[in-house]
Amino acid sequence: MIREASVAGGKTGYTESSPELEQWLARHIAQGFAADALVLSMLRSGYDDAFARRAVAAAFAQHAGGAAPARPAPARPAAAGTPAVYAADGGDRQVPILFRLASPQVQLFQQLLTDDECDALVALSRGRLARSPVVNPDTGDENLIDARTSMGAMFQVAEHALIARIEARIAAVTGVPAEHGEGLQILNYKPGGEYQPHFDYFNPQRPGEARQLSVGGQRIATLVIYLNTPEAGGATAFPRVGLEVAPVKGNAVYFSYLLPDGTLDERTLHAGLPVASGEKWIATKWLRERPYRSDR
Repeated sequence: MIREASVAGGKTGYTESSPELEQWLARHIAQGFAADALVLSMLRSGYDDAFARRAVAAAFAQHAGGAAPARPAPARPAAAGTPAVYAADGGDRQVPILFRLASPQVQLFQQLLTDDECDALVALSRGRLARSPVVNPDTGDENLIDARTSMGAMFQVAEHALIARIEARIAAVTGVPAEHGEGLQILNYKPGGEYQPHFDYFNPQRPGEARQLSVGGQRIATLVIYLNTPEAGGATAFPRVGLEVAPVKGNAVYFSYLLPDGTLDERTLHAGLPVASGEKWIATKWLRERPYRSDR
């Protein structure tokens, strides 16, 4: 599970180096591990994000120069109003990036939405909730299945001023134009609720799913925004890469599944793990390769 030590409870993660950490980094660099993998491992162990990235960068520099690794300086809190070192431009504000995985492409945005925006989306959806369907791969119809137990509410693109503002921010941080997005979907999971492992993209070999490609083309990426923090459970899991992302109110996990050669990345298989206690609210945004409403 990804530890968010730099966020939870207002605490920062570990910012102290040690001979053991330096030896661990040197050994794994020599074995061919990539920088992103080492940073991710340090985050899982509770290290501060900025410190972990500096430590890994310093270790790679020392490895290239053949010298003993130098200890990176401890992280210092940023002054008020200072942009985050690792952040995306959200248009109306900077959005910190808690981690970024290069392959498959996964990144976690911190506080993409404010608490008030999260609460407002939940309030908007309460009167529209219905059992969430899935696309039948053979017919293209929407069916209810046991593997998906959420209640959901669909909104049209820019249906409300709040949604339009959020969609503009999503476009800014992901780099995918707003018109390529499907309507925002709000989902609610009760205790025990889950969505078993699945892909978000469409399989063109299945006639029902191929029908979905006629408007907007293939889905290329997903953004899952956590609208509350469940009491227990409800993480987003990527079983083929051993990654779990804890649901923290306002945070959002983004993953892209269209590879440069046009193939689809099967490592983006993912699941909404069962809610153990309390309930879970999320907003899901699917992004297409072409404008989604152009052929409607």
